[in-house]
Amino acid sequence: MERNLKLVLSILAVLLIPCLLQATLVFGAEHELSKIRSAISEKKADWVAGETSISKLPPAARKKRVGLIKPLRSQEELADVEKEQASLAAIAVPASFDWRSATGTYNGNFVTPIKDQGDCSSCWAFATVAVLESHVLMANSTPGAQLNLSEQTLVSCGHAGDCDGGYLGRASNYITDMGVPKEWCFRYTATNNSCANACSAWTDKAYRIVGWHWVATSNPTVETLKSALVTYGPLVTSIDVYDDFFSYQSGIYSYVSGTYQGDHAVVIVGYNDPGQYFIVKNSWGEGWGEAGYFRVAYSQLTNLVCFGYDTIAFEGYDGGDPPPACTYSLNRTIRYMPAAGGKGSIIISTQSNCAWTAVSNAEWITITAGGAMTGNGRVRYKVAANPHATSRIGTITVAGQTFTVRQKPFKP
Repeated sequence: MERNLKLVLSILAVLLIPCLLQATLVFGAEHELSKIRSAISEKKADWVAGETSISKLPPAARKKRVGLIKPLRSQEELADVEKEQASLAAIAVPASFDWRSATGTYNGNFVTPIKDQGDCSSCWAFATVAVLESHVLMANSTPGAQLNLSEQTLVSCGHAGDCDGGYLGRASNYITDMGVPKEWCFRYTATNNSCANACSAWTDKAYRIVGWHWVATSNPTVETLKSALVTYGPLVTSIDVYDDFFSYQSGIYSYVSGTYQGDHAVVIVGYNDPGQYFIVKNSWGEGWGEAGYFRVAYSQLTNLVCFGYDTIAFEGYDGGDPPPACTYSLNRTIRYMPAAGGKGSIIISTQSNCAWTAVSNAEWITITAGGAMTGNGRVRYKVAANPHATSRIGTITVAGQTFTVRQKPFKP
C-alpha cells in the first residue's frame, strides 16, 4: 500500500512540476511587466510595454537575442573617428528622414524586410547583412526589391563570431573582402553550422562592399548620426539592452527599469527631429516592437543605454549577382483618336522592382496619371480636340517604348 502511494505521488510530481514551472514563469512575466509599466508611468516615458515574442521567453533564451562584442580600438582609430565627426558636423540635413521612404537622390524603400535571428547571438551578422542589402538596392536603384542575403555565411565562415556573439568590425571586413551570397546558398539555421554546407563556389556569387569606417565609438552625437545616415545610407550601430527593452511594443523607447542583459547590434534607418527619436531596424522578428522596428529617444545616446556608441558606415556596394534586366511590354502601341479628342490608357507589364516613366512628346497629349511607377502599372492620358483640318500624330514614351496617337482632322 505504501509502495503504491509513493508511486502515485511520484507520477503526480512528474506531471505537476512542468505545470508549476510554467505557472511560475507566467507569474514572473506578469510581475515584471507590471513593474515596467509602473516605471514608464513614474518616469513619464513615451512608450508602451506589453507581452512580446521576446518578453515571454525564459531568461536564457532572451540572452541569446543579444551578443555584440565590443572591440578595443587604437588611438589612430579614435583619431580617425574624430575627423569623420568633424566632417559630418558641417553637413546640413532635413528635420526628418527615413530610408524606407526616401526622397531626393534616392526615391523609395531601401530597407529590406525584418528578419528573426532566433535562438542565436548573431545580431552582429544580421545588422551588417541588413546594411549590405540596403547598399545593393541603393547602388542598383531598385527600391523595394526582394533581396535576401545569407547571415549564416557570416556566422559559419566569417571568423567574426558565432552563436555566442561576434564583432561588427570583423564582420564588416569579411563583407568587404569576401562578401556573402544570397540566402538560398546557405540558409539560416540559428546554429554555428559548418562553412562546408554553403553552396559550391559561393564566393563567385557573393555581394561585397567597397569599404567601411567607424562613424562613432564612445562619443556619438545626434547630429553626427543624422548626417552619416543621410550621407552613407542605413548604419550599423549598437545599443545596450536592459530587461525593459524585451517588453517594448511601441512608442519612443527610453530606459525605465531592469538590469543589463548585453550589447546588441541593430540598424539605424531614420530619424525625426520633432519627435526627438531615431528609427531602428531590429532582428527579433515582426512579433516584437513596431512590426520589428523601434524608435529610440535621442536622450539614450547619453545615458546607460549607450545608443550609437559603435556605429559603422558602409562605403558602397561592390560586386555580386547583377540585377535581372528589366523587360517592359505595353498592351498596345497605337491609338486612333477622333477629332474631338478623348481619354485613354496604356497598361505596362514588368518585374516588380523595375521603375519606369511615361512622357508625352506632344503638347496636346497630357499624362493624367501613372507618369512614374515601379512594377506593373497603367498610364492614363488625355487628348485635346484637333482644331486643324489635317490629321496629326503624337507619341508617349513609356518605359523607353513608343506609344503612338493618331488623331483625325477637324471637319467643320
